[in-house]
Amino acid sequence: MKPYVICHMLGSVDGRIKQDIWGFKDHHKYFEEPASKIKADAWLVGRITMQEFSSKKAPAKRRGRVNIPKEDFVAEYKAKTFAVVIDPSGKCHWDTNMVSTEHVIEVLTEQVSGAYLAHLQEQNVSYIFGGETELDLKLVLKKLYKLFGIKRLRIDGGGHVNGSFLKAGLIDEFSLVLAPVADGTIGAPTVFEAEEGYGKRKATQFTLKSVKKIYNDFLWIRYEVLRGKSGR
Repeated sequence: MKPYVICHMLGSVDGRIKQDIWGFKDHHKYFEEPASKIKADAWLVGRITMQEFSSKKAPAKRRGRVNIPKEDFVAEYKAKTFAVVIDPSGKCHWDTNMVSTEHVIEVLTEQVSGAYLAHLQEQNVSYIFGGETELDLKLVLKKLYKLFGIKRLRIDGGGHVNGSFLKAGLIDEFSLVLAPVADGTIGAPTVFEAEEGYGKRKATQFTLKSVKKIYNDFLWIRYEVLRGKSGR
């Protein structure tokens, strides 16, 4: 079993992710207010995004080698919701095991050091392993379901995080707040960054679930993934 996965994004009409040139005074609300209306047990982001919420200072260096088994660690928690970070190399540091009202779960590879695992355990931060050197996202979702009872997961990407779940075929629903702006910047990050070039992978097709006009000129569009469809 795995959670039902909803990818939620704010994007321009040409598929770019929010940049300063868009000129919105309060861009956070356009993303966060619709997100808050999506029922989910957890939200997930990449390491770069999560570092906005984690500690700005690194823990003190430890002397000697720290030997901690590379096994999943479920810390004590009282929270009913979770903040999940894709952090394969273990670069986020923590002063607490909470982001707002959510309990933090680190998603790691076995390349992380024992010292980093000791840091997480001391801060009572839960962590799971998704692979030795690379993440198996299907395994990650199974563990989130089994160990934490997460049945609905909202991905608040980065394009690369979104793209990795898209490529693995693990997204069930796509929620897009479409901003009335064309970015036009060549090479700017897009909503989904799966891979370069055209390989054997087929584009993911959707069926429209709902569309709503919000904030005067924005559209909130929700799609469900069409399974097993390579063409219409």
